[in-house]
Amino acid sequence: MLGSCSTALVASAPSPLPRRRTLLVGALGAGALLGLGVTAPARADDVWTEEFMTRPETREGFDVNTLDSWQEQNARFILSVIAGHGLGREAARITLITAIVESWLRNYEPAVDLDSGGLFQQRPSMGWGTAAQVRHKKLAVDAFLGLSEHSEAPGLLQVVPEYEAWDPGAAAQAVQASAHPDRYSEQIPAADALWDRFADRVVPYTA
Repeated sequence: MLGSCSTALVASAPSPLPRRRTLLVGALGAGALLGLGVTAPARADDVWTEEFMTRPETREGFDVNTLDSWQEQNARFILSVIAGHGLGREAARITLITAIVESWLRNYEPAVDLDSGGLFQQRPSMGWGTAAQVRHKKLAVDAFLGLSEHSEAPGLLQVVPEYEAWDPGAAAQAVQASAHPDRYSEQIPAADALWDRFADRVVPYTA
């Protein structure tokens, strides 16, 4: 099975960390939901342009309570794509925690771990698409979910078709094959906060 050799990023350690493929054994139970949302105005006017899809962004850190405009837009976009595929909260939680750990919700460029890049630090050499495709946000989200035609790497729906019964961190690890598998679950509260903040205020993206 193809996996991604990705960069694990945490706020206390801004320098990139190398990845090694790690096999996940067994499925874990579903994690408890944490309601951390705040009220935000409706954002039905979002327009996801090609410039937005491909814009390179730098990495400075992640704090769910102090998102900059790029991080907020990327979180909303992920939720829009999830909704566009008819998927719900559990798929969103898994996708968000992965993007938070891998890139702090930034379309990170250039590659910092071998040829990895984009929101999920997907690697072209591991079958995730071309260098341009892994940094195209729609294509990257679709590839992570396993709903793309350009990626040869198995995504969430192929690796963990029963993902709703899994712990979100374990499901993310099953796709990403990280050398630091515990880091995904650490971001579940942040993902839940983003869901509560934006999920009912985005329009499904189907383009």
